Amino acid sequence: MKSPITPWNAALFVMLLSVPCVFAQNLIDPDSVTANLADEAMRTFSSSTDANATSGPTSFVTLPPSTAIKPKTFHPFSAIGFDSHTGLAGTGFDIATPLAKKLNLRAGADFFSYATAFQQQGANVAINLRMKTGRASLDWFPFNGRFRLSPLLVFANNNRILATALIPSGSAITLNGNDYVSSFTDPLHGNGRIDFRRVSPGFTLGLGNIIPRTRSRLSIPIELGFYYVGQPNLQVNFTGSACDPVFPASVGCQSVSQDPSFQKNLAAFIARNNNNLSYASFFPIFSIGFGYAF
Repeated sequence: MKSPITPWNAALFVMLLSVPCVFAQNLIDPDSVTANLADEAMRTFSSSTDANATSGPTSFVTLPPSTAIKPKTFHPFSAIGFDSHTGLAGTGFDIATPLAKKLNLRAGADFFSYATAFQQQGANVAINLRMKTGRASLDWFPFNGRFRLSPLLVFANNNRILATALIPSGSAITLNGNDYVSSFTDPLHGNGRIDFRRVSPGFTLGLGNIIPRTRSRLSIPIELGFYYVGQPNLQVNFTGSACDPVFPASVGCQSVSQDPSFQKNLAAFIARNNNNLSYASFFPIFSIGFGYAF
């Protein structure tokens, strides 16, 4: 026997059917899904923005260390240059240090000696040339290259020429147009020297920088110029006895130190030759060498 469907049973049955539908409708509600997707997109965007805020600006603000080479500065004793050279003044050396990009301070010395002997008008003559100089230069490189201009000061000029002469007995010498015969008992001996001023200004130009402004440490300096030595000073002295060729040797000879005529003619000879040495007021400079910078 079938139980009758009462109104209460029908209502309960409808409620049971509606609950799953409502539950399912809430699960797949389009508006809910759209809201969820929007929330998820916002969270993703926020995460990306936070990450970029953390890493992005840092990549622009924090730069990698610069690899550019800083320009090298030059100041006293930031570098040392040395060269060895040879030239008209002999062999020598220079030591230099930079003062600025285009300026060097350089100091050096030169050494030379030469000796020879010969006969002149019957006299035995020996000559010894000695050259020793110390100098300082200011090297200016106007074009940042190898060409330079260098005012200099020779502060230790020890250049000199020494000469000795022995006039054999019976041989004659001529002073200021007058003849004198060397005594048989006390032959004439002469000595002379030429001196130069100790301090002299000068100027040179050249090629090569012994402190290169490039990566190279080697150089081949060439220098050409002069320094002013003033009027050289000739000194001559004689000892012994001289005879007048007009008179016999037994009566016409006397010590030259006590002979006024001999001393007068000797003074005239010295004055004339000092005047002839005026061309030597400027001493030439030429040298070529090899340099290395530390």
